[in-house]
Amino acid sequence: MAKTAFILLDIQVGVVEMLKGIVDTDQYLAKVSSTLAAARKAGIPVVQVTTGYRPSYVDASPRNMMTVHVKSSGGFKETDASTQLHPALAEAAADDIHIRKRRVSALYGTDLDLVLRSLGIEKIVVAGVSTSGAVLSTVIQAFDMDYEITILADLCADTPAEVHETLLGKVLSKRASVVNAEEWVASLES
Repeated sequence: MAKTAFILLDIQVGVVEMLKGIVDTDQYLAKVSSTLAAARKAGIPVVQVTTGYRPSYVDASPRNMMTVHVKSSGGFKETDASTQLHPALAEAAADDIHIRKRRVSALYGTDLDLVLRSLGIEKIVVAGVSTSGAVLSTVIQAFDMDYEITILADLCADTPAEVHETLLGKVLSKRASVVNAEEWVASLES
């Protein structure tokens, strides 16, 4: 069986704040937490990926629409609380692998691929937000890097819901297995 890692994308204070009104954040965080606990119990390394920029925004390109928006808003500086892992997950995450990204994909400009390959990882399980951002970008790049991928659909979110559903059902399902968290946890126990 391929060695697996669980990659959780952008479940940080500032992003979870934006999820309010899209999902029930307490319920969402509880489900993420229990799924991560099952992964840890099964010996699967958990990688917590968060987004943050240097306080000067020297790493925010004027040619990148997303980084221009982030810089103009003054948000997501790596020293801000908004870039910290959400407190609902932080205590249990002490022994997890932590990666800071400065672009949408968790694999671009980070040492994530190096860490995964050093651990002998061939398969990744991806969850987080947003489906049209970090999940889409990371999954497509991981697919091109020959990782086997599972996406936990109910642990991803986006607005409007149609975007989330279309991406999972029509785009990402061509590159990854798309299941819900409960199904995936059950597969760990079988």
